[in-house]
Amino acid sequence: MSTEILVKDLRERSLPVAALSIGIGILTIGALGVYSGMSDTLDDLTKDFPEELMSFMGGDAPGGYVVGEVFNLIAPLALVALAVMTGAAATAGEEERKTLGMVMGTPVSRTSVLVGKAGALLVALGAATGGFLLAASAATAWFDVGLSTGNVVATAVHLGALALAFGAVAMAAGAVTGRASVAAGVAGGIAVASYLANSMLPLADLDAWAELSPWFYYAGSEPLVNGFDPTHLLVLCGLAAAAFAVAVVAFNRRDLKG
Repeated sequence: MSTEILVKDLRERSLPVAALSIGIGILTIGALGVYSGMSDTLDDLTKDFPEELMSFMGGDAPGGYVVGEVFNLIAPLALVALAVMTGAAATAGEEERKTLGMVMGTPVSRTSVLVGKAGALLVALGAATGGFLLAASAATAWFDVGLSTGNVVATAVHLGALALAFGAVAMAAGAVTGRASVAAGVAGGIAVASYLANSMLPLADLDAWAELSPWFYYAGSEPLVNGFDPTHLLVLCGLAAAAFAVAVVAFNRRDLKG
C-alpha cells in the first residue's frame, strides 16, 4: 500500500469527516436527550402512523420512534453518503480533476494505489463511525432511552460495515467508468433502492427478498437488542471485498485518463 497516497487522501477527507462527526454527534445527543424527556408524548404522536410510513422512516426500531430515526435513518444515510462520495472520488475524482497522472507517477503499482485509496476510505469511515458511537454511547449513559452501551457498539460496527460496502461499490463504479458523478449515482442509487426494498418488501410478505438488501444485514438481526451478528457482518464485509476486487480488476485494465 502507498502510504503517501493514504496520507494524501486522509488529509483531503479530514474536514468533511470532522464536520460530519461533529454534526451527527450533536444531532444524536440532542435527539436522544429530547426523547428521554418526551418519550410518552412522542410515542402517542406516532402510534397511529401507518405501518408503511413507520417502516420507511425506521421508526419501528427498539426504543421508539426517535431512537429508530437516529439509528435506522439519520446516521446510516449520513455515513453511507460519506462512504459513497469518498469511494467515488477515490480514482474517478482524480481522473476528472486531471490529478491522477501525478498519483500514478509514484513508483507503485496501480493495485497499490487503489489499496491506499481503500485504506483512506476505511480510516475515514472508522473515524466518522467512531464519532457517532461516542455520541450515541454518551447519550445512552446520560439519558433513559432503553438501550445498552454494548448493543449501541454492536449497531455502530454493523453500520460501519454497511457504509464500507457501499463505499466499495462506489469505488468499483468509479474504477469502471472514470466518472465520479456516475460512480456516486450508481452507488447512491443502489443504496436508496436497497433501503426501500428492505423497508417495504416485508410489508408485502416478501421477507425473503428483503434479505437480498445490504440494509437487512445492518439492522435485520436487530443489533440494538441482540448485539453483534457475526454472519451478517461477514456478509457486509464480503460485499465490500467483492466490490473492491472489481475495482482492482477494472482499474488495472482500463486506459486511465488525467
